[in-house]
Amino acid sequence: MLKINVYYWNNGVGIVNDAILLKTVLKDYDVKLYDMSINTISRPSDLGIFIQNIWTEQIDKNKKNVYIVNEEWLNDEEKSCLNRFNYIFVKSSYAKLLLDPYHKNVICIGFFSLDRYFFPKNTNKILHFKGKSIQKNTELVKDLNCVNILDSSINYLSDNDITYNLNNHDIHICCSLYEAWGHYLWEAMSCGKLVICSEIPVFKEHLDPELVKFIPIKDVCSHNMNYEFLNTNDYKLRKGYIVDEVKVKELLNNKDELLEFQKKNKELIREYFLYINEKNKQEFLKTIEFI
Repeated sequence: MLKINVYYWNNGVGIVNDAILLKTVLKDYDVKLYDMSINTISRPSDLGIFIQNIWTEQIDKNKKNVYIVNEEWLNDEEKSCLNRFNYIFVKSSYAKLLLDPYHKNVICIGFFSLDRYFFPKNTNKILHFKGKSIQKNTELVKDLNCVNILDSSINYLSDNDITYNLNNHDIHICCSLYEAWGHYLWEAMSCGKLVICSEIPVFKEHLDPELVKFIPIKDVCSHNMNYEFLNTNDYKLRKGYIVDEVKVKELLNNKDELLEFQKKNKELIREYFLYINEKNKQEFLKTIEFI
């Protein structure tokens, strides 16, 4: 049986979910997860999969190695190590264009997310989930009375808390400056909820425009002192897609129309999530078998 090592850093949020999702999808293989935040020594394996970060001392433990890049977090030191990997996996065609100049085997795999469906209710409420990531652009909605904001950096949210809130808010606002995939968006769609999201590359590529509401982009920049996410020179591939605040308010001024849209399309929204999730899982498995 193929032995696979999955390496990740426990940041308490998305990367941990990625590792768990990979183990679930690769259930027919001998998969071991290694949380490198506790300096785990890994076993020899047939394939090593590194999520977002690189630990060079682990590369020689595996016959082949794959690096799953979240391109907005790729620094110069990691970029210099790319040639030590057999394949680079990215989650969008946009990311592939960025990484193609640095490696000959860049494969777009899309990705997949947790299914959070748990008897969703219609509550007429709107949610923005800040989480711990600094690119969520929460400043845009923090003063809007119609939007509930959950901030896990202030109040601990259990997995059950997250699932409850996803199922009990009918509209979810994902106004991020950038996402490599966007688990929160997909998890909301798994509950049949309407998503209002930034018109960033990965969302435009993978989402059906008939089932979400896109916020137009008014600026794209690699450095902006007003946004912590862009106030650094450490990540050369990072871009910020700054949305039109006026359009956000216009959308939310038509809350009744949005709620009616969600009720009408909730089954289609969930079906779309299930379709993309399963398609990408199967493509990922085919790619693992190929390499």
